[in-house]
Amino acid sequence: MRTTRIAVAAVCLVTLTALSACASGDGAAPATSGASVPELAGTSWNLASYADADGTQTPAVSEPSVGTVTFLTGGQLAGSTGCNRFTGTYEQSGADLSITTGAMTEMACLGPVGEQETAVIAALAKVATAAVASDNLLLKDAQGAELLTYAPGLAGLEGTSWTATGINNGKQAVVSDATTSAITAQFGTDEVLSGFGGCNNYTSTWTTTEPDGLVIGPIGSQLKACEQDVMDTENQYFAALATVTTYQLEGNQLTLRDAEGATQVTYTQATD
Repeated sequence: MRTTRIAVAAVCLVTLTALSACASGDGAAPATSGASVPELAGTSWNLASYADADGTQTPAVSEPSVGTVTFLTGGQLAGSTGCNRFTGTYEQSGADLSITTGAMTEMACLGPVGEQETAVIAALAKVATAAVASDNLLLKDAQGAELLTYAPGLAGLEGTSWTATGINNGKQAVVSDATTSAITAQFGTDEVLSGFGGCNNYTSTWTTTEPDGLVIGPIGSQLKACEQDVMDTENQYFAALATVTTYQLEGNQLTLRDAEGATQVTYTQATD
């Protein structure tokens, strides 16, 4: 009988060593199979699903925009619920993660996107651990329940195409009208920037510097004449591009800013 007990204890010891799961009363959450611990600083993610009131993972909606979370260096956080944008802070120590949301815009969010926003903000406050599995970021609570799943966001501008949603009019205002959505930008893999300014096709060059610097070269374009409002918007767009020094990617949104941080152009990612 003593030999049997020793054998069982030995098996338990081996199991504890290999799996840390022979007998535990500490309430630790089980690890996700194949998951790794992410280094979150400097990464951006697009919302893929969230836990609803019953804990069921619900696919994320993409209107009016994609939900995102960006872990900035220095513990700062930025993101979108798919409707409103939010800021905050985070602390990471290995797999342990805590998030505190801060200021948030106040657009009205109705229907599915409103339900998503409520769930996302509530879930962020409960996050206790982070892991990456199959390239997705999994945020879980202290009991190991999955709260939010994020897919990788864009890592850079190369090879991306965009449609303008707002342009700085040179009077400290970013405006959008019927002519804005005709404007496009393609950041080529050869560091050539090309697109349509609303009246004329244009080309330029682009280069980036770490972590978020962007330099756009002189603009070359056709010389066609169009209606005055179209020409005014195109000229404002070209002037705005000339002042750009930084960029920010967030989900399917791109923002270009000048050296003072003022927004010059906003885009949404073009779809096929």
